[in-house]
Amino acid sequence: MRRIRIEVLAIVFLLQSFMAAADVTLTNGEWPPYLSEHLKYYGIASHIITDAFAHAGIKVQYVFRPWKRAYLEAENGKFDGSVVWTYEKERAEKFHFSDPIFEGKSVFFHLKSFSFNWTTFDDLVPVRVGGTLGYSYEFEKNPAIQVQRADNDVDNFKKLLAGRFDIFPSEMNVGYATLQQNFTPAEVSQITHHPRAYNVVTYHLILTKSKTDSKKLLTSFNKGLKALRDSGKYNSYFYIPQ
Repeated sequence: MRRIRIEVLAIVFLLQSFMAAADVTLTNGEWPPYLSEHLKYYGIASHIITDAFAHAGIKVQYVFRPWKRAYLEAENGKFDGSVVWTYEKERAEKFHFSDPIFEGKSVFFHLKSFSFNWTTFDDLVPVRVGGTLGYSYEFEKNPAIQVQRADNDVDNFKKLLAGRFDIFPSEMNVGYATLQQNFTPAEVSQITHHPRAYNVVTYHLILTKSKTDSKKLLTSFNKGLKALRDSGKYNSYFYIPQ
């Protein structure tokens, strides 16, 4: 009887180990409506990622961090990866990138009282530009453009309203979601965005190259993401009731 109990316990232990190995833990952050600890399913992108992994029987756990810390803790292997990031050559040296999860359109927000127009990034040189810690911006390749960074997007919009800088770059849907959730209608009514997008990019799941099972996880995720698209379910994630 004792031997049977030991064998049963051994089987249970092996099953638990297998299940734990199948789980993936990803750093996440506040970027509504795509990512947020306070939204249903943790936001649109988190919902897609969770369901894509579920196709392979993989359970996802999210750990919410400030963006800079989210990236570093994924990079050093404390967690399996992070969501969601744009492709950069430097990042690709340390992470495997998934197939695109969604496409984002980034614009410059500004006060309606500030007359703003731009054609090239050179036009931004005399303009006071805000930014968020942990983010990199395409226009920063011009060293003459100085960016005043704050900890998060909410603080940046507060500074924009206070006249601390002139423009704030953000993905368009994220910017308006942040405004609607954190500011009064009177404050939101003071802000608009320039219609010309300064960047249109795809966003990805990234998995650290420091872990040996990352490629296998990535393959499972990409298959699940394709299944969501092929089934027609993918588009339903982006429906937001008015």
